[in-house]
Amino acid sequence: MKQLEAEDSGVQFSHTIEEQIGGQLKAGLMLTDLYEDTNGQGYLHELNINTFIAKRAIKPL
Repeated sequence: MKQLEAEDSGVQFSHTIEEQIGGQLKAGLMLTDLYEDTNGQGYLHELNINTFIAKRAIKPL
């Protein structure tokens, strides 16, 4: 962490799809939409590998 701070670098955290969606479902949310996309540039974009995911979930009444 000290090296990252010294270089003014960011820290990235990630969660598995199981952790993300599973946690939302266990919390009683209902998944209503899902969207994947690339960052619009770079090697992964050129290979059409999605690097971002957006989910829409609602809490039923």
